[in-house]
Amino acid sequence: MDLLGIVLGLTVGLILGLIGAGGVMMTIPLLMVAADFSIVQAATGSLLVVVAASLSGIFGRGLVQIRIRYAIILGLIGAPFATIGSYIAVRLSETWLEILLVSIMFYAAFSMWNRSTEDHDRPEPVVALRTLLSVGAVVGFITGLVGISGGIVLIPAMVLRMGLSISVATSTSLLIMLSNSAVALVWRVIDGVPMSSDDWTLVAIITAIASVGSFVGAKFASKIKKKMLQRIFAVFLIILAGAIILELLGVWEL
Repeated sequence: MDLLGIVLGLTVGLILGLIGAGGVMMTIPLLMVAADFSIVQAATGSLLVVVAASLSGIFGRGLVQIRIRYAIILGLIGAPFATIGSYIAVRLSETWLEILLVSIMFYAAFSMWNRSTEDHDRPEPVVALRTLLSVGAVVGFITGLVGISGGIVLIPAMVLRMGLSISVATSTSLLIMLSNSAVALVWRVIDGVPMSSDDWTLVAIITAIASVGSFVGAKFASKIKKKMLQRIFAVFLIILAGAIILELLGVWEL
C-alpha cells in the first residue's frame, strides 16, 4: 500500500503541476481501481490531495501569473455551491455519482485533447461580472458533487469564457481549486465519510508525494511539450472511464 501511495502520488502531483489540472480526476478512479475505494471515499481523499498539491503547485509556479481578483471572486462564488454539491453527493447513490463522474471524465478528455497550449501576446480582456458568477457557480458545484478539483472544467472556462491565456488560467485555477476543494473537504468530513485509518494513511501518503510531484512539475512546466502530455492524459482518462463503465455494467468488480 505504501508503494501504491507513492506511485499514485507522483502521477497525480506531476500532472497537476505540469498542466494545472487533471491530477484529482485521476486520483478518484485510480483509488477506486487500485485501492478498492468507493466513489465517496475516493472523492473525499481526492479533495485532500488537491488542497495540498495545489498549494505546492502555486509555490512552484510563483504568484506572477495568478489573477488574485478573479481567484477571490470565483472562489467566493464557488464555495457555497461546493457546499451544496457536497450535501447532495452524500445523499445520492454511488451508481448515479459514477455515471456523473464518467460523463465529466469524457468531457475532460475531449477538452484536454483539443485545448490550445499557446499563450498569445494580446491585451487581457475585462471579464464581465455575470461571467465570473456563472463560471464560479458551475465549477464550485461540480467540485463538491463529484469531488474533482474543478480545474478540468475551470481552465477551459477561463480560456474560452473569460478569454485568459493558458498560463494565467492554469496558475489562477490552482488557487481557486485550493479554495473550493478545502470547503468541500470540510463539509464531507463533517457529514461523515466511511474511511478507516488505513484508508486515511494511504491518502496521506498520496497527498505528501503529490505535493512534491506538483512542485517539481510546476517548475518544469514550461519545458515540457504540454500538448503531448495533455493528449496522453486524455487517453488515460478514457481508459479509466471505460473501467468504471465495465464495473457499472457488472462485467467486473473494481
